[in-house]
Amino acid sequence: MSWQTKCGIMVSVEAAEPRLTVVVPCRSITQQLENLLETLLAASCEIVVVQAQHESDLPMEPCGPSGYTDQGVCWLFAKASRGSQIATGIAHTRADLIWVLHADSQDIDESLAFLLELGRSERAVWGRFDIRLEGSHPGLLAVAWAMNWRSRLTRICTGDQSIFFHRSMLQDIGGFPAQPLMEDIELCKRLKRLTPRSDFLASTIRVSTSGQRWQRYGFFATVLAMWNWRLRYFFGASPQRLFQEYYRDQPRAKR
Repeated sequence: MSWQTKCGIMVSVEAAEPRLTVVVPCRSITQQLENLLETLLAASCEIVVVQAQHESDLPMEPCGPSGYTDQGVCWLFAKASRGSQIATGIAHTRADLIWVLHADSQDIDESLAFLLELGRSERAVWGRFDIRLEGSHPGLLAVAWAMNWRSRLTRICTGDQSIFFHRSMLQDIGGFPAQPLMEDIELCKRLKRLTPRSDFLASTIRVSTSGQRWQRYGFFATVLAMWNWRLRYFFGASPQRLFQEYYRDQPRAKR
């Protein structure tokens, strides 16, 4: 039996080959993240958490909180950029089926069971789940409905919809786009270009995430701001420039 070290954890390569790897980019440890990890740790999947490391931070060791790494979570640090964090996490995965979950994702039991079964089938597919936005504003229902149907028709998904993909497809498109913003849009564009529609799964299983940004910064202002970023990216604006503008004014746009 051979062994390899991942984030300070000795992993049996032959005896514990996972069918599914879950990559979770995060900014910090929150109660929502802890709840998510508790659900994932109860399942037979590999877990890779990649925490944001800002330029002002002191260099961090690749291992995170011992309470999680002791349980088998690979905890890494990467440049504070969702694309960079996800690409770093994927480089430390072993399963053929990879699922990218946001740290505030909730109600994942049904989707997790679906992907564990899909991983056993070894089908080379990609896709996403329907999104449910949690919050009191009635407009969140319309936003979620529009996101779900738009992505079902166009195969352009957002990270909130918990995108999953087979490793072979990721290799075909040259790897996960490690760009600072719009990495989810770019990933879908590349996968859509190289795969037939039959390889795309638009599951009606719902995954919940917080709708607080719509409520905190104004519902209509947030909708307009998000479409502003998407349209500018579509017409050629650089991800780096958009990233700098996106985070320059946190009250106006916070991811």
